[in-house]
Formats: sequence, structure tokens, C-alpha cells
Amino acid sequence: MSLMEIRNLTKSYDEGEVSTLVLRGLDFKIEKGEFVAVMGPSGSGKSTLLHILGLLERQSGGEYFFGGKQTGEYSEDEIAKVRNKKLGFIFQSFNLLPRTTVLENVKLPLLYSAVMEELWDGLARQAIEAVGLSHRVDFEPSQLSGGEKQRVAIARALVNNPEVIFADEPTGNLDSKSGEVVMEIIQKLHNEMGHTVILITHETYTAEYAERIIRLRDGMIESDTNVLNRRAGKLFQK
Repeated sequence: MSLMEIRNLTKSYDEGEVSTLVLRGLDFKIEKGEFVAVMGPSGSGKSTLLHILGLLERQSGGEYFFGGKQTGEYSEDEIAKVRNKKLGFIFQSFNLLPRTTVLENVKLPLLYSAVMEELWDGLARQAIEAVGLSHRVDFEPSQLSGGEKQRVAIARALVNNPEVIFADEPTGNLDSKSGEVVMEIIQKLHNEMGHTVILITHETYTAEYAERIIRLRDGMIESDTNVLNRRAGKLFQK
């Protein structure tokens, strides 16, 4: 059983009498522990796909199975629980609370979890240590560099030990050096901790950290390529 499977997935947005079809009948599976990059030009539907896979919005048509269950059968409460417990999100804009310490920012997902409050500090500190920011634990976002802010966002995504980490253009606001540091951390989470990673990116160097690249164009799958050691130049086609 695949961790995620979509069948003939469509998504459209309606404005008055105008309907815009963004995703056009996508079919693919993602296995537990995969590192998948979704690439495509602006308007190709990659962020919309992430929002559907991450249960942030529902598809218009087709089916989406998560862990073998059709997500259309989930209630809104069930979706919220799955999203909080099993999914972690890293966004380009960091989405950190200002005037709130690194520790408090990382603890935020635990507020909505079943984890006992006395464990929150320890779990948050472990996640912060995993991204190499223990020396910044009492700093506020305004005192951090862009790369450090993104590492805090990664720690926040990790704190609930999710099955899947969604990274939406995680290096988009960073210089190349900081971007490489962030991608190396994400790759380490995948290699050493076994997280399934779904990366949305338009940058080739970022996608090369993945094991598989799905390319979208005009809401359809243009190619689906398995990659081995891409950064070392070895790849094969599916």
C-alpha cells in the first residue's frame, strides 16, 4: 500500500461564471520514505498540488488516498488531526511569529497535539538541535538571518515527528549558501530519520537533492523521473 495515491485528480477554481482548471487528471503514487521534488513553471499547478496532498484544500475531482484511506471520507476534524500529527510544513515565507522566541515558535504545533505539556520544551529543543540552532533558542526572528529563520521553520515542522514533510520553495528567499545549508538539513532528515519529503521548487539545484522528480506543465504531468545520486550525475528514467 502506497503512502499517497492520487487517481485522475483535478482542481478548478470558480469565479462567477468563469472556471479555471488548474490540475488536469493527475495519477501517481508516493511511497513511504521517498524524497520527491515537484517542479514546473509558474502556473503549472505545483503549489495547488502541495495544498491538496497536504490536506490544506480539497480536490475538485478524482481521488486522493492517504495511508490507504480515501481523504474524501475524512471529516474536517479528522483532516485537522492528520495534518497536525502526520504532516509537517516548511514555507518560503517562514511564517514565524514575531516577538516570540525560537523555542516558542517551534513549540507551536504541540499546542494542538495530544502530547503532554511537560514534554513540549524537550521535544522543541531536540528539533532545534537537529537543525543546529541550539545557540539561538532564546532569540526572536528579527535577530536571525534568513537561513536561520528557515531552519527554525524546519524545526517547527519536525517537532511532531511527522510522516511527511512538505517543503514549498524552502530556499526561495535565501542566498545560495544558505539555501544549500537548508537543503542539506532536509536531505539529512530524509536519509537519517526516514521522513517522506515532498519538495516544491522551480530551482534545478534544489530538485537535485531528491530521488524522484515530477515535472508539471499546464496542470498535467510532463515527466516522472527516478533519480539516483543526481548530484553525482547518475540517473535513470522510469
